[in-house]
Amino acid sequence: MDKNMRKPTPKAWELLEKLQALAERGIDGERQAAQHKLARLKARFDFAGAAAEKRAADQADMFKGRFPPSRNGKSVRICKFTDYAVANSVKWAIEKGAGVPCQWRDGELRAEVSPTTAKNLAAIALKISESFLKLWDKFSRLDGVHPADRGIFIMGLYDGMMNDGRTEGQPIPRRPVPVVKVRKTKKPPAPAPAAAPSGLHIHPYTIALDWGRQIRFSVPWETIAGEIEALAAKQLSVAGE
Repeated sequence: MDKNMRKPTPKAWELLEKLQALAERGIDGERQAAQHKLARLKARFDFAGAAAEKRAADQADMFKGRFPPSRNGKSVRICKFTDYAVANSVKWAIEKGAGVPCQWRDGELRAEVSPTTAKNLAAIALKISESFLKLWDKFSRLDGVHPADRGIFIMGLYDGMMNDGRTEGQPIPRRPVPVVKVRKTKKPPAPAPAAAPSGLHIHPYTIALDWGRQIRFSVPWETIAGEIEALAAKQLSVAGE
């Protein structure tokens, strides 16, 4: 995309379509005026670059294509899970992204789809679950990340992957407060120690949103993990100041 031009907004795309229609089918002076406005609009926004980006994203989208149902109405196995926090994210993603209703049966995710569709969905399920688990494993090692953050981190990955993040003004999920156990004694209990300042300055949900979007468009988890390593390096440099 041309760095000197802006990325088109939804309103800019809408105006482009209207002006193109007038430039082609307008009457009297409408056509000439529309052509003039169209030229000015294209000088401000890089529609060609944005369209190329969209085509590339559509091609990389893991849910691109058709997912035909089974002809005999029988459900087939998609995959098996033991981590149900991730498993439910996979189920919801397949139902929303592929439009395929799924069911749990004896720990297996099943759907009434053709064998070819089941194979494609199994690959998608593996991609999602592996990315979620690997990224959490890497992210959980950052200074200031607590095991209780896992739920909102997984939620952020899912919401980002399904383009379902919080709308403007809607609060992001609150980070859980770790429980500090205090031993019972005959003396009045000492006050709980103050929580150590977190080395993580970005909310786990917020950062997971972007990584979830990358998962949707087939970015390898190893590539995304490089961003986690950059965060860790930044924390070390700040701590050393």
